[in-house]
Amino acid sequence: MRFYPSLADIDFGITPSVLTVGMFDGIHLGHLSVLHKVIEISKQENIPSIVLTFSNHPSSFFNAEANYSALMTLDEKKKMMASLGIDILIAIPFDHYIACLSAHAFAKQILVDLLHVQNIVFGYDNHFGQNREGSKEFIEIQFPSIQTHRVPETVIFDTVVSSSLIKQQLQIGNVEHVTTLLHYPYQLSGEVIKGDQLGRTIGFPTANLKVDHVDKLIPAHGVYFTRIHLQGKIYYGMTNIGVRPTVTNSQELRIETHLLNFDADIYGEILTVEFMNRLRDERKFDSFPELINQLNIDRKDSLNLLAQIHITT
Repeated sequence: MRFYPSLADIDFGITPSVLTVGMFDGIHLGHLSVLHKVIEISKQENIPSIVLTFSNHPSSFFNAEANYSALMTLDEKKKMMASLGIDILIAIPFDHYIACLSAHAFAKQILVDLLHVQNIVFGYDNHFGQNREGSKEFIEIQFPSIQTHRVPETVIFDTVVSSSLIKQQLQIGNVEHVTTLLHYPYQLSGEVIKGDQLGRTIGFPTANLKVDHVDKLIPAHGVYFTRIHLQGKIYYGMTNIGVRPTVTNSQELRIETHLLNFDADIYGEILTVEFMNRLRDERKFDSFPELINQLNIDRKDSLNLLAQIHITT
């Protein structure tokens, strides 16, 4: 897959293309239906498939004070787009130029003159250009040479799948439902950094994760059964997200993972944690023995979940 971080970098000539435009945050089941349609047309017409997205969310441009949280980093998006078979990914900054571009100018200057779009695929609520005026109907009227396609919404449990729905579910810790909506477990990645090493003294050493993207959405506080990718291998463990009220009065957020049946120094390594199941809420215990007793219960629950994975695979 070819990747272009700006429109000025594009150099693939005048080949006709099939394209879709959008943030594709999370690349959930609804996004997948759009991307699969793009790839289908690409193969049928023997033309390159293009995804045009943005390296920052439009809401962060219009409101710099907004705390926008992303489901997926640009690097994660690139990897998944490549794995799906998209030929070209363009991730441009959503800046003043893009914000002020009318739908007609966006279509003429970018879609027609630069990218030579022959087919365009719209999701159920997909628009582009100033005031979101660009639509399937707009293209059909203003640019009849471009063939348009609309993919209907994806509905699960009578609810339309959307990035906002997934964020709501993560904010209450419902990671099992999130896996269904995304079609893969939600993940966090980052470097393992030194903490206070208290876990080791009570029999539960943990890897303290420094998330590598400040805008990445952190799931709700609590304890989760997780799958861990480390040094090209897969492990399982339990991850606590929270402020550790039994240990400290600090409100500093910690993401700490105890790897099952593992004991090695991994400071400085890059860890990816996938959230499989929610075990319980974070809570304050009256004593360390009570905390240790609960951690043993958490480990037993995690081992039971791991046994179920082994049975079904």
